[in-house]
Amino acid sequence: MNKFFSSLLFMVTIFSMYSQSGVLDTSFGNNGIVSTVINGSYNLAQTSVVQPDGKILIAGEAGEPSPMTLAVVRYNTDGSLDSTFGNDGTLLIQVGSAKSYARNIMLQADSKILIGAYTYDDIAADFAIVRLNENGALDNSFGNNGITIADNGSHEIVDAMTLLNDGKILLAGNNYSEFLAARFNTDGSLDTSFGTNGWIATEFDSSDSQVKDAVLQADGKFLLGGYSYNNSTGINSMAVARYNEDGSIDTTFGTAGKVTINSGNNEDYAVAIAIQADGKILIGGYTYVGNNPLRYDLVVARLNTDGSFDNNYGNNGITISRVLENGQNYAEQMVLQPDEKIILTGYAAATDNYNMAMIRFDTAGNVDTTFGTDGKVNTDINGTADFGKAIALQPDNKIIIAGYSFSPAGIGEIVVARYDNIILGTNDYQNLGFRLYPNPTREQLTIELNDSSSNCQIEILDILGKKVISLEIQKIGQIDVSALASGTYLVKLNSENRTNVVRFIKQ
Repeated sequence: MNKFFSSLLFMVTIFSMYSQSGVLDTSFGNNGIVSTVINGSYNLAQTSVVQPDGKILIAGEAGEPSPMTLAVVRYNTDGSLDSTFGNDGTLLIQVGSAKSYARNIMLQADSKILIGAYTYDDIAADFAIVRLNENGALDNSFGNNGITIADNGSHEIVDAMTLLNDGKILLAGNNYSEFLAARFNTDGSLDTSFGTNGWIATEFDSSDSQVKDAVLQADGKFLLGGYSYNNSTGINSMAVARYNEDGSIDTTFGTAGKVTINSGNNEDYAVAIAIQADGKILIGGYTYVGNNPLRYDLVVARLNTDGSFDNNYGNNGITISRVLENGQNYAEQMVLQPDEKIILTGYAAATDNYNMAMIRFDTAGNVDTTFGTDGKVNTDINGTADFGKAIALQPDNKIIIAGYSFSPAGIGEIVVARYDNIILGTNDYQNLGFRLYPNPTREQLTIELNDSSSNCQIEILDILGKKVISLEIQKIGQIDVSALASGTYLVKLNSENRTNVVRFIKQ
């Protein structure tokens, strides 16, 4: 076998490996899927997080409609229940005397587990936090035997949680009419130095507003995102507000601290927020398209740090797509990959039965056709109704989707699916110590080496192995690729005795 053919075979093998992103990982559970029934007829996963050791934590609720009880599951990396956690891998936690629902799960730096939740007695709801030790036992140093419940005197539903820089906890949600948030000290007590006696409420133009996600900026400011319905115009919009550390509205953002976004269909819903390394803000959700047939599409908007639209993203800052044509496409959560591509997850249906669904967008707002099938993943679990509710990345970047599915017998089961996911060049960049960006690109590709003392030989080859560009760089190189045809290319980097092959997309 000649040297050129061997090199080409090697590169094609790498290309084939990369092309598997978005395919079920058959080494996990039963052909990539795990189903769990903890208690009763309804077992519903709502949120997930992956531990540094790769174990997977899922929280939601289980039981009958009355009462529903907060539920937690931990899985080993192969999808089996972790018998060292809770009761052979599962937990049921009664939060107060009412129904209880989990909406967020996070890990503290000390490996303790935080669950953002709410209780509901059929009249009003209250914010709640549960803190567990690493083995699943309630942390008795937190709140009242591991549980904190906070009542602001109205109806407080939790949908978002984030950890702040000082270890304090921010819960957010709604009281039906306003964005609502509260801050808690590290011991679970309400932090009365925040807002008004620990609470903040934000109104959007006399609208009914709901928070669905919260995210912390590097400077300590935080964003709340969700949607608002304007009672006078009948328009439902994605809504974002930014706050200073003390809970006051940040008037340097948007208009008096707030931004509303409508993609043109007058019915938009934001469900997730993410912040890029450059501070730009991504808001993911879905939008109503039409009623014949009933159609919803997926939507992502990108804002500059001041709240203005980033016109370099999508169409004037907004991109719209779908998993299923002429179907109902709903988003529930979003994850920002290390390469700053985003994945929206949720569920989609063209007829009656929903399937778990994902779509990935590149850094310019285009559907990433290297993922799944033309950028989209549609997974049928039981041939009935399947709902994707949460997404997380493992340390190796494999994708975890958690949600629930109804068996043919009508039992709601917690479902976890794992998908292969190769992020372009991530491992190679770490081994060689360089960055390659932007990817995809239209005009220019930048390669930046961490080590400025050595030179690196760069070759760009098309997928057939033909060399189209060759050069040598030291520290940083900017390569004009504007003349290349659109498609996939391989970048071969030779530095000292090491060779790495990575891929980039020319748009």
